Amino acid sequence: MRNQIETITQALDGNPSFLYGAEKELNALADNVLFPCAFLYPLQPITISPQVNGSVNNSFTLYIEFLFKTEFGQFTAENEIYVQQALKMANQFIVKAANYRDEDGRFFRVKAGEKAKCVPVYNKFDVNTTGVGLTLTLNTMYPGIF
Repeated sequence: MRNQIETITQALDGNPSFLYGAEKELNALADNVLFPCAFLYPLQPITISPQVNGSVNNSFTLYIEFLFKTEFGQFTAENEIYVQQALKMANQFIVKAANYRDEDGRFFRVKAGEKAKCVPVYNKFDVNTTGVGLTLTLNTMYPGIF
């Protein structure tokens, strides 16, 4: 799933870089990455649901941050433009994830009515960053072919 999420983020406007790892790993990797960047944290527990038709649905919570590099000493209000740009990326990510195709069909489903949460993120890493953190539940479906 990590590879599919990376493919989706690289198709976003602004062509963000992509990093995956735990918080300390991401902090170290952020020193040498091009911004904007999507920071994917390890996936949360995956719920596996066998279906009557022989397929298996997997649901998992994704946490990804869309961040821009900012300057030290800037006030929060000065960085709001980056929050707006990152929010646009998060919205675009949801749309592209819902339409992402892998082989014969849709890979992810974003269920209608399921709410995603997006919060502003400021000064998270050793390099100064501003953006948003997106929490989203994605669903995958695997047909009975293994």
